[in-house]
Amino acid sequence: MPAKARLYIGINVALGFALLAGTLIGFNQFPDAARYLACLSLACIGSTLKIRLPGLHGTISVNFVFILMALTQLNLGETLTIAFAATLVQCLWRPKTRPKVVQVLFNASTVVISTALAYVAVRAVPGQGHVLIALAPAATVFFVMNTGMVSLVLALLSKSNLLAVWKQCHLWAFPYYLVGAAIVALIDQASETVGWRLSLLALPVMYLAYSCYRLYVSSHEARTEAS
Repeated sequence: MPAKARLYIGINVALGFALLAGTLIGFNQFPDAARYLACLSLACIGSTLKIRLPGLHGTISVNFVFILMALTQLNLGETLTIAFAATLVQCLWRPKTRPKVVQVLFNASTVVISTALAYVAVRAVPGQGHVLIALAPAATVFFVMNTGMVSLVLALLSKSNLLAVWKQCHLWAFPYYLVGAAIVALIDQASETVGWRLSLLALPVMYLAYSCYRLYVSSHEARTEAS
């Protein structure tokens, strides 16, 4: 592994876990424990619904929907623990090849950092009367930071151009994130009228989006292999 890649991974892991630890020091606030546990459980279940992207050894999963949901409904400590736990499940649940410890640590720290920045973004947008207005830029921040940090380590390892790696591996997944943000906005709006428990009935829509995107990825791979 090139020295630059080792240094970058070390800094990323240290920053991510320092951020998580700093947030959790003295943390004992669970204003709505039932909602937190429901979101945590669904995020971990969503982590098992994985799609392997062409050109990558890694995957994306449905868990980002529940991370976005936590951004709007939970506090920072709750949100980061959900993001961290969901990432561990995604890395360790039935992987095609057994991940190395450093890969798991890097992925977890990357998601923690991306989630923290998205948490700031969702509260920095003026005019949050409509949650989608705040969620769209937050989802963008989460997507750009998460995929950007992963692309950077891939570029360092392969000594390739960062932008070229990012475009090839991640750019076409961006609409999937925006669909997830729209579904979270729908759930958030529904929770105001029917309560958050019944609003979760909208989640089958996300499973439909996951199924359609998985089919699209499979057809894209088939076309690529055929050509």
